[in-house]
Amino acid sequence: MKMQFTTTATALALAAFMGTAMADTVKISGASTVFNVVVQGAKAAVEKNTGHTVQVLANNTGKGLVDLVDGASDAAMVSEPLDIAVEAAAVAGKKVDPKTLTVFELKKDEIVFVVNPANTVSKLSWEQIKDIHTGKITNWKDVGGKDLPIVVYADSVTGGTRAMIHRIVLGGADFGTGVKSQSSVKRAAEMVGTDPAGIAGVGKGFVEAGKGKVLETKKLERPLSLVTLGQPKPAVKAVIDAFIKEAK
Repeated sequence: MKMQFTTTATALALAAFMGTAMADTVKISGASTVFNVVVQGAKAAVEKNTGHTVQVLANNTGKGLVDLVDGASDAAMVSEPLDIAVEAAAVAGKKVDPKTLTVFELKKDEIVFVVNPANTVSKLSWEQIKDIHTGKITNWKDVGGKDLPIVVYADSVTGGTRAMIHRIVLGGADFGTGVKSQSSVKRAAEMVGTDPAGIAGVGKGFVEAGKGKVLETKKLERPLSLVTLGQPKPAVKAVIDAFIKEAK
């Protein structure tokens, strides 16, 4: 009986040791939208189910891809199609070949345009939104609102949400010189919530944080993904698969 107990205890200790030895730390950085919508709420479950530790830095798409290519992270959080994401990386100072990247889509998300709840405007066309963001329209009275100068808040210049709006809504036209760039999409949403003249394009998941009013306009959908350089290592793939499962 003593021999059996000793053998069992040894086996359990060995299993625990092997589990610890096989556990890895997986580093993820990039889009704050992906962090907010998927990663933040799923991180604990992913770590529990995979046995790996997940370290996350929510900066933005462009910086996330730079971190990935430079080897500072194992996966990048990306909040737009890959061809637009690499444009954000270029703005962040790194030319990234999309052919070297592998994309794992987590779920779909939507970019919405929000204004302060006090704003009487409730609907804008994409053309009007484009003209507002490029500086062609500068007063709310020109789109049916009050006589009030428009203040445009935007994601950081290396952010994926900004890159998506630039490509799809603005058609590649430059943002106006008066646009107030923020450190994150969340911050842009928060600023609109405090500014009666404000407007911003943000991920749908940030609307509550800024307490803004969503404008009625054409739908702008995008994928939220984790991206790796080539094929991921087993630990990284396990973590990605777990996030995909949690995102459903």
